[in-house]
Amino acid sequence: CEKLRDYRCKDWIDALLPMCKWIRSYDVKTSFVKDLIAGLTVGVMIVPQSMSYAKLAGLPVEFGLYSALMPVYAYSMFGSSRQLAVGPVALISLLLSTGIDSIMSSSTLEKDSEAYNQLYTQLAVQISFLVGITNIAMGLLRLGFVTIFLSHAVISGFTTGAAVIIGMSQVKYIFGYDVERSDRLHEVLQNIFVNISEFNWKTFIMGVFAVVLLVVMKNVGKTYPRLKFMRALGPLTVTTVGILLTVALDLES
Repeated sequence: CEKLRDYRCKDWIDALLPMCKWIRSYDVKTSFVKDLIAGLTVGVMIVPQSMSYAKLAGLPVEFGLYSALMPVYAYSMFGSSRQLAVGPVALISLLLSTGIDSIMSSSTLEKDSEAYNQLYTQLAVQISFLVGITNIAMGLLRLGFVTIFLSHAVISGFTTGAAVIIGMSQVKYIFGYDVERSDRLHEVLQNIFVNISEFNWKTFIMGVFAVVLLVVMKNVGKTYPRLKFMRALGPLTVTTVGILLTVALDLES
């Protein structure tokens, strides 16, 4: 209580808006160019990334854009960590999709119908709202210590398993044909090989080229200190080249 009494107006502003604290000590000369490259990279990458997260969650792509835009601005004002990534992630998208699918399995609505998609979207919004309220309450009550009781083995096993399922569910974007979603690995593999006859070699070459270019730029940046900026420019370069090739070669059609 005595500490709170000593708080001045500036201290309260810094506590409520941490942005006001770090922006006063921000070094424009040494940090601005790096932050600009990071901002451009994130800004370009977040569009296709958030759209893919929305598809992974079974939602329209615009929901991914909404959920990627607002957290960035909100956390820049209210957040205190410079390393924390905010916004939708693949793991949360998979959990949301799995949870809603289990609820919708008892529904009598026809899958992919307008009424089904509307109810699915409504449930996703309601769950997101409840999760947000829960996170705010846990933050106010300082319940972050609860994560101490989660063993490393449990977290590692869960994230590894989710990473495998998520990775396999994204194979359809490399192979160029639609694969039915599932939260079970054997079902995902079965769905991939069922429609293997629809394999699109143009999409496959494009996807492999993007992955190889990312790996090459990352390794070049690590090997040669003078070219370390290439690691940050990798995703931005791949996205730009991909868009240019798609327009120039009319790959959309």
